[in-house]
Amino acid sequence: MKKKVIAIVVLAVIFAAFSTASFAYQGSDKKSSGHCGKLEDKVEKKAQMILKNKDELGLSDEQVKKVKDLMLESQKETIKQNAAIETIALDIKSKMWGETVDAEAVNALIDKKYDLKKAKAKFSVTAYAQLKNILTEEQRDKLKELYKKCDVGKKKSHH
Repeated sequence: MKKKVIAIVVLAVIFAAFSTASFAYQGSDKKSSGHCGKLEDKVEKKAQMILKNKDELGLSDEQVKKVKDLMLESQKETIKQNAAIETIALDIKSKMWGETVDAEAVNALIDKKYDLKKAKAKFSVTAYAQLKNILTEEQRDKLKELYKKCDVGKKKSHH
């Protein structure tokens, strides 16, 4: 009898530790996006780089406006999508708190959460492509040169 109680307590502690760790990690996408950062960050960083170097790239007023509009739209959409994802994560947590857990309901919420994450990633890729397409081929080449200069500067500062 004591062995059963001890085994149940040990299993409960292990389950609690893993579920707490998984919920803590659930809201953090820092590791899931690898060393390149999040997709939505790529859109914003590229837009900022373009705007910072608008004179050197020779951007027209119309191009500057398109870049700013796309960056703003991307930021707004990312905020909306992140809020929806976080809300579903909270719903998942609350469904797991009960004495009994409706696995089907939780699994449906998990599916919904990852469908939103997938849509967010696809939106970011589309926005990134649109951002690059605002520039002419010559401007894209010039931007690559500017990035190379930045990378060389970063490498020198690390040594």
